[in-house]
This record gives sequence, C-alpha cells and structure tokens, in this order.
Amino acid sequence: MYNIGICDDERAACAQIADMIYEYDRRNKVGIEVSIWYTGEELYQDMTKKKSIDLLFLDIELVTTDGIQIGRQIRRELENQDISIAYISSRSSYALELFKIHPIDFLIKPISAQDISDTIDEALRLYNRNNTVFEYRADGYNCKIPYRDIIYFYSDNKKINMVTVQSTIRFTGKIKDLAGIMPGNFIQIHQSYIINMNHMSECSYELVKMNGGAELNISQPYRKQVRKQIMDFAWGQDS
Repeated sequence: MYNIGICDDERAACAQIADMIYEYDRRNKVGIEVSIWYTGEELYQDMTKKKSIDLLFLDIELVTTDGIQIGRQIRRELENQDISIAYISSRSSYALELFKIHPIDFLIKPISAQDISDTIDEALRLYNRNNTVFEYRADGYNCKIPYRDIIYFYSDNKKINMVTVQSTIRFTGKIKDLAGIMPGNFIQIHQSYIINMNHMSECSYELVKMNGGAELNISQPYRKQVRKQIMDFAWGQDS
C-alpha cells in the first residue's frame, strides 16, 4: 500500500486532488490509500502518532499554521526525511523558504491531472530507490541495510565507518570505491566523506550538518560540485 496525504484548508481542492489520485491509481494499479487533513495542526498531530505517509500534497497558505512551518516540523522535529512533500500554492514566491525542506515538487493552483500524475511518478521512483538496500561484508558476514537508514560514510585506517540512524558500522573498504556505486542522493564532499543528502539538516559553502549533529567539512576541490549537487537535490533534479 502506498500512502498519500493531502493537507489543504479548501475542501473542494482536497476532493479534486483525491479524485485525480484515485484516477491515477485506477490506471496504474499502484494500490494507493489517500488521507485528508484540513489543518496543519491535525496533520502534525497524526504524524506524531506515526501515521504512515509516503507522499504529502501540502498547501502553503493554510489558515493557521502555514505549510512551510509544517514542513519544517516534519523534517526537524519528527526527523522524517523519507516522506516526499509536494507543495501547493497560488503563488510562486516561496523558493528560498522551501530550500531546506527538500520538496519533491511545487505545484501552482489550479492543479491539473498531469501535475498530479507527474508528481506521483517521481515520488514512486524515489520511494522505490530509497527502499533498496546497501550490501556490505562485516565481521565475516554478508549484510544489508536500507539506503534510507544511512546518514553518512567516513574512512580511517583503510576502514569505512557507516553512520546509520541506529549505530555506526565498521567494515573494510575505500571511499572512492563506494562513490561510484551509491544512488544519486549520496554525494562525496571530501576524500574521506560521503553523505546522504536526505539526512542533511544544514549546509554552507564549507560545511554540512547532518541529522544527529555531526558537522562535516566540504574540502576545497569538492565545493563547487557539491554546491551544484545540493541545489539540484533541493529542487528534485537528482537522478
């Protein structure tokens, strides 16, 4: 089951989007369940109770707590980097405010069925990618971990340390070998570091801060490329 949420204070808009989602599901047979909220507070309360949402269509101009604030709470307070957020608005002037929330899309009202279809296609692509696994060998065992659970890698003394949401795992290998096989949301920022941008909480030209508090330096030779990769990722252009 693929779970899609809609949060908009306009009931007619919610109904219209839900109809387009169900039509998409009839054509593509994904198996979609739709949940609707009319306030950001109700949405956030349900998410604190571990409500499962894979893709969220979130209106920015909500009456009370706006959609940008809700997005920040989802990313920072709930530390949920997995949910794909597609913002909805009647205006196009929110670019800088949305940067740190990493929206998958930004839809301007009125929304068409093609808009919804394209957004779901992209969200499903990311969902399938993020639910694949990284395979490695440690302590004589062949192991697997979902890519979404990896925060970053760093190397020392011919070993790779994989920092995950649960622990740090150490195995033999080289960062340069990993860099060539990782999915597009992983980037090398230093000869010793590869990060998962889904777990990046802040960034500057010289530094990234990861979920969990680690601060990692971006070395000089990587800075220009890293800046471009982060910008592309923030606006859903990663491959």
